[in-house]
Amino acid sequence: LTQEFVEVMDGEHSDMFQYFKILILRGLIAARKHCDQIIHLVELMRMGISSAVSSFRARFHAGKTEPQLQGLVDRLVRDALNSLSTRLYDNYQYYTNGIL
Repeated sequence: LTQEFVEVMDGEHSDMFQYFKILILRGLIAARKHCDQIIHLVELMRMGISSAVSSFRARFHAGKTEPQLQGLVDRLVRDALNSLSTRLYDNYQYYTNGIL
């Protein structure tokens, strides 16, 4: 989550940034409703070990309540803010492909 992306939403304390987090939560909740079908598709395409499917299944956080999911989304967004890996990837894209 780059600083530029946050600036487009008028900063991390803006209403739009809060709405962004709400949309992430809604997306996670919607995906969980269909996680069995999604996982089935992944299993059909799987070529490697089954632990990858187990790890993928865990990302749906099926055992968490909605308030727990809200906390998870808050933590994920906070961790993504100006992440070193994002900056490194942006630099990689810039130097290899000229993408700014």
